[in-house]
Amino acid sequence: MNYYWTECPGCGCQVTIHFIENAAGLAGSVRRWSSDRSTNDGRQLQVARADIGPAGNFEGTCVCGGPIAVDAARIERATTERPVI
Repeated sequence: MNYYWTECPGCGCQVTIHFIENAAGLAGSVRRWSSDRSTNDGRQLQVARADIGPAGNFEGTCVCGGPIAVDAARIERATTERPVI
């Protein structure tokens, strides 16, 4: 699972995008919440392979409809590997 955290320039809410890569492109979800927590909702994320940049950048859409530019360098990649101690 990959994670991207940001703020929506449209509605000002905090946004997290969770996604996996598959043969068609990217699939996952977008969640947003306001600082006062009165807004907490989400939507499905689908990004076609053709819409993913060479570096892995892509554009998602907030629940409000505003564009979310996803910078591949800021994507957090979850792993199931345990750290070596």
